[in-house]
Amino acid sequence: FPNVTFDQVSISTIYPGATPEDVEKLITVPIEKEIKEVDGIKEVNSSSALGVSVIFVKIDPDESNKQKVIRDVQSAVDRVNDLPKDVEDPIVTEVTSKQFPIIEVTLSGDITEHKLREYADALEDILEDIKGVAKVQKDGYRDREMQILVDPEKLKEYYVSIDEIENALASRNISVPAGKLDTETTEFSVRTTGEFNDPKEIESVIIRANDSGNWLRIRDIGYVKDTFKDENIINKTWGKRSINLIVMKKESGDAIKIVDELKKRSGDFLIKTQDNLNVDFINDYSFFVRRRLNVLKNNAIGGLLLVITIMLVFLDRKLALLTVLGIPIAFFSTFIFMSLFGMTINLISMFGLVVVLGMLVDDGIIVAENVYRYMEDGMPPRQAAIKGTEEVIGPVTAAIFTTIIAFSPLLFMTGIIGKFIKNIPIVIIVALLASLVEAFIILPSHLADFVRIKLDKFGKPIGAKKDLRWFKALIAGYTKIAKVAIRHKYIVLIGFTITLVACIFLAGTAIKFVLFPSSGVNYFFVRMEAPIGTPLDVTNKLVAPMEEIISKISAEELESFVTTVGKIQEDRNDPFSGQASNLAQITVYLTAEQDRKRKVEEIIDEVRGKAKDIQGFDALRFDKPQTGPPVGKAVEARIRGEEFKVLDQISEEYMDYLGTIEGTTDVTWDHKPGKEEIRV
Repeated sequence: FPNVTFDQVSISTIYPGATPEDVEKLITVPIEKEIKEVDGIKEVNSSSALGVSVIFVKIDPDESNKQKVIRDVQSAVDRVNDLPKDVEDPIVTEVTSKQFPIIEVTLSGDITEHKLREYADALEDILEDIKGVAKVQKDGYRDREMQILVDPEKLKEYYVSIDEIENALASRNISVPAGKLDTETTEFSVRTTGEFNDPKEIESVIIRANDSGNWLRIRDIGYVKDTFKDENIINKTWGKRSINLIVMKKESGDAIKIVDELKKRSGDFLIKTQDNLNVDFINDYSFFVRRRLNVLKNNAIGGLLLVITIMLVFLDRKLALLTVLGIPIAFFSTFIFMSLFGMTINLISMFGLVVVLGMLVDDGIIVAENVYRYMEDGMPPRQAAIKGTEEVIGPVTAAIFTTIIAFSPLLFMTGIIGKFIKNIPIVIIVALLASLVEAFIILPSHLADFVRIKLDKFGKPIGAKKDLRWFKALIAGYTKIAKVAIRHKYIVLIGFTITLVACIFLAGTAIKFVLFPSSGVNYFFVRMEAPIGTPLDVTNKLVAPMEEIISKISAEELESFVTTVGKIQEDRNDPFSGQASNLAQITVYLTAEQDRKRKVEEIIDEVRGKAKDIQGFDALRFDKPQTGPPVGKAVEARIRGEEFKVLDQISEEYMDYLGTIEGTTDVTWDHKPGKEEIRV
């Protein structure tokens, strides 16, 4: 999609271990109070979950200086100085389409997590060197952690406190500059190094010592475990633990070239590895760009062939070829305009090129035919080009501008949809104007220079199309139909009026309008909710039967599937994503629609039928992703208030009512109670 801003700002704050209530009271509410003082804000939405606060600020569409609003929001967040000590600094980010990844690379296999991390680090360095790659993010990557497990009885025996152990480790685990040392021949930098690299080094740290030479070490009161940070989310590919590398491209990066080079380097990397490592590619957005480019290419080739064929049938050979030159000239002019004004060739702009492709020779045909008519009458080519073009300037210009006016309202659409689709009318208008200039300036010059008509001794053109028998028959048939229509003009007018009214009626009632149809969707979600408080490891085990069912989908239809245990999320900018140990989501990636016999809905129905006996989940639903720009849910009701019990009661009534409406499925809500607490 084109690079657009969503007029939104996200504020993410991490508070490890805090309950949703504490997150709301200590983080979300103080930040919201400061944000309310900022001018130019339309709406503020927040989500307080276990250990994380996410606030989405919508900027007023009528605000002229949106960057100032973003800076004011950042300043407002910086003014919040009463956040808890353990809270990480809030991160303020402007939400734009350029932040979306172009592909994800998953690494999995029957190898240890240590080895998987090494491969992920190595491949990350390789991918970041690709031209056009902005950054690579890692999902499912846990940082290494040294855990010191102490024996409470030993602490009591040696009268040692946890604070004393922490101080001993802090004073030992340092690496600081200590000045320099100069000699007569050399200068040295002096550095005090003591950073831990091995568990044995930590176990040897002295906690306490005396003058008699007795000391107490870490290993005397416990042991050190070389492991990873506790995980809140488990990532898996094909049912095996994985690390996902999410590749973001620069604004100027070519998605197709980046993905091609990425797959090549990943393949070379996989060949060099000796372990049982699997590398898969998911969320490949270059696939859609390639498909649209192929549509454009096929339409261009097919359109050119049809146009050339038809024009060769009805017009002189040179005349037809010179007229067809208007298509590449108009396209090249459009590409130059797009480059000058920072527009990219994306799914939306390519759609505009596909739409306008068949319109680019209309004006040229009229000009060329009128010029050719004067040449047939014996007028010199240069004079015929001038007179023939002058005569049709008015009607041709009117024809082109009526088409331009028809697409112009799309330029004034507001909201996110308006920002995305405004490239369509821009591309169409520029291409039509370029074709108009070509038809009035370039085409007449070419006709005057290259088209010559041979006349017989009576001054009539030799081999003219209009003298052929089939052409005369065609003209005669058309003339007959035209005379009948003119003779019964009121009947024809009434007939066309009735047809127009019928079409309008059908368009408003029988024919459904979908701006971005779901055809072509190649993946779907399976979302599961276990009872609240279910540990992450238990949820991971409960997911296994569903993974087994999905893995048995035909190889002709299944490309891969990715499991996320501990999180449910529509996309990376979903403000109401769920994160808890009892949640799980499987994203099932299917092969291209043209390569499989069944539609996504049919595959979902089959999996739903097989999954009805799976136990352990309070909720299990199947969702298809939305196509087109992110515009929210099809139907979304918001209920506001202070008391959650009252909100829950009202929400349940609304959900029961919505479930009775025909066409609604998988009605859900975003308020989930947290785990049970033990309060001391």
